[in-house]
Amino acid sequence: MNTLYLWINILTLLFPLVLSFDKKVAFYKKWPALFPAILLTGTFFVVWDHFFTLAGVWGFNTVYVTGYFFKTLPIEELMFFFTVPYACVFIYECLIAYFPGKFDNRMYWLYTPIVLLLLIITGFFIFYTKMYSGAVGVVLIFMAGLKATRKKQLLKYFIPAFLISIIPMLIVNGILTAKPVVYYNPEEFSGIRVGTIPIEDFFYNLSMLLMCVLIYDGIKKMTSFKKPKVEEVSTLTTE
Repeated sequence: MNTLYLWINILTLLFPLVLSFDKKVAFYKKWPALFPAILLTGTFFVVWDHFFTLAGVWGFNTVYVTGYFFKTLPIEELMFFFTVPYACVFIYECLIAYFPGKFDNRMYWLYTPIVLLLLIITGFFIFYTKMYSGAVGVVLIFMAGLKATRKKQLLKYFIPAFLISIIPMLIVNGILTAKPVVYYNPEEFSGIRVGTIPIEDFFYNLSMLLMCVLIYDGIKKMTSFKKPKVEEVSTLTTE
């Protein structure tokens, strides 16, 4: 039994979890919105992972996992869909708390998304016959369309948060693909890699994190809308 993938998950979660109790960010207060968002996003990507594993798009090296599986997926892969979104939404909230108004530049909410979307569409039309490339392209184009119906507020913090998250992603996915813990069918992805990481992985993570933040942001707005304001509460008590 090997615990490499397990330890990768633990270390991914460790620092964001400990720092969740920082007074300025107070990330633990957002858990009621975060956990449902992670659950809904994780469910989608667990189903995706399961069917892609069945289809032979990728697989898991049993040398580096504990040996406990859910269907075709090692338990560590299920943990991945909790630890990575948690860490990345934490980065998103840190930017909001510590840098309010610092990302109003159009680069963060307009130009960068346009460049990303053009890259996705171009890659989709070049590599649409590859299952992994095509699926990532379809999901991201759909998510981009969904985001187009919303305000710029989310994107201006999400884009820099995602760009920052690429740094730990290079470490985590670099280990996972270098060992490899996860291996890929060369016939089902573009063949383009950053180091040992398939280029599709970056867009796969982008789609997962964007979905999670969209749901998380929506839940936060719904719950804050339902809460009466302080002035309203004091008025009600005096009447």
